[in-house]
Amino acid sequence: MTYDIPTRPLGATGITVSVVGLGCNRIGESIQSDDEWIRLLHQAADWGITVFDTATQYAGGRSQELIGKAFGNREDVVIATKVTPIRDENGTRFTYDSIVEGAENCLRILRRDCIDVLQTHGSGSIEEVSNPAFAEAMERLKEQGKIRARASATFNAQGALYAIEHGLVDALQITYNLVDRDHALPVLPLAGERGIGLLARMPYQRGSLTGKFRPGQAVADGYRAKLQGEKLADDIAAAERFRPLGEKRGSMGELAMQYVLAEERLSATIPGARSIEQVRQNIENALAPPLSDAELAEIERIARALGENR
Repeated sequence: MTYDIPTRPLGATGITVSVVGLGCNRIGESIQSDDEWIRLLHQAADWGITVFDTATQYAGGRSQELIGKAFGNREDVVIATKVTPIRDENGTRFTYDSIVEGAENCLRILRRDCIDVLQTHGSGSIEEVSNPAFAEAMERLKEQGKIRARASATFNAQGALYAIEHGLVDALQITYNLVDRDHALPVLPLAGERGIGLLARMPYQRGSLTGKFRPGQAVADGYRAKLQGEKLADDIAAAERFRPLGEKRGSMGELAMQYVLAEERLSATIPGARSIEQVRQNIENALAPPLSDAELAEIERIARALGENR
């Protein structure tokens, strides 16, 4: 069985991606065997997911390793990965060599001739993307045919806008969801105008937007939501404001996914999954009916109220 997952262009890169991809941050964790993780990856591709987002540091490098074993040089999947910055007594930074050598290591581990989207895995600040090493390394790798698209996984609107305005990126990864969109909103108009591909991370805000958590209730260890730290309680409280809309639709997860996909300037969203059933649910949420004008208006009203109060 395959699902008929819609596709969108990744900006002007010439790359086409399924609107829902797979964030591979959990792939390779010890919660299950390598064979089970590879089965999950194969099932996602068989069902029509074409874009897989990973990084050198995910699961201590195991994520890339298993993706390489699962797909190798397959041309029907799009691999987006990220190189890790140098961290030492001088701070956190990228150099020409760290980007180039990082990309070459990714190619080897992923068993690919070319990385579709190479991202730097930092803050995406102006300081980071304006560093000449970023432009020089990315351009060199692209000229050599080792990457197709230059990108930054960013949490910084000003850095993202700088990178677009100065022609430094072909794509960006940003956070965009019902309760966390502040750094994305300023970026969307210029990205759309300049043909920049956008991968949207965390459509469910690490689970807070699936409805599984309630205000005032403890979140058990093992949930990625715990990574939100002090923000977690605020995320859960904000998500609760959307619960009535989600319940009318059938689930909070469906509402959250459809909100992200309603933004047509986004190329794809990349939720994670630690089971085949979660992959299935992500796809089915993406294939649900789109939000109505009335739903979008109510979401915007709630979002603005939250912005005023947070």
